[in-house]
Amino acid sequence: MISAASAPPKLFTLVLLSGLSVVSLNMFLPSLSNIAAAFQAGYGLLASMSIAGYAGMTTVLQLLIGPLSDRFGRRPVILVSLVIYILGSLGCLLATDVWSFLLFRTIQAAIISGFALSRVIIRDTESAQKAAGLMGYLSIAWAIAPMLAPMLGGSLDQLFGWRANFIAFLVFGAAVLALLVSPRSSQHK
Repeated sequence: MISAASAPPKLFTLVLLSGLSVVSLNMFLPSLSNIAAAFQAGYGLLASMSIAGYAGMTTVLQLLIGPLSDRFGRRPVILVSLVIYILGSLGCLLATDVWSFLLFRTIQAAIISGFALSRVIIRDTESAQKAAGLMGYLSIAWAIAPMLAPMLGGSLDQLFGWRANFIAFLVFGAAVLALLVSPRSSQHK
């Protein structure tokens, strides 16, 4: 539950947090061939491991996020997850070989807490009728983000190289983290 000392975050913040979870899955996909070339790794290995490792980790984390957020609170779990995501993004950015890249890519999966807990926070803080409407806004982010993310990732790759995607992940993650820790983000609506 959200502690009495803090109000729930604004819907905008939850949409961003949830959208970041979705964007992180596929924004870098257009860069896979350039990443494989940079690390002199097979494209098939890199593609399958970077997607499967991330997806597998999100599956495991979703089993843990619920109990952890029930025990420690939604906010601390999201904040820790964002910090882990930022560190994973930094690791991908600075990786010098395919195996460290894949490890840090898997660590980035910590952002799944944004996807899972955004819905829970709405359910915890709103009436059933209002929650249904607010979930619609999250659904819009989940629908639009996977369409736009590869286009953005491909553009960043073409203009600045594949590492630009991970700079963007760092910036997006840090911006959402700053938004969550700012006093204004805790004012609902």
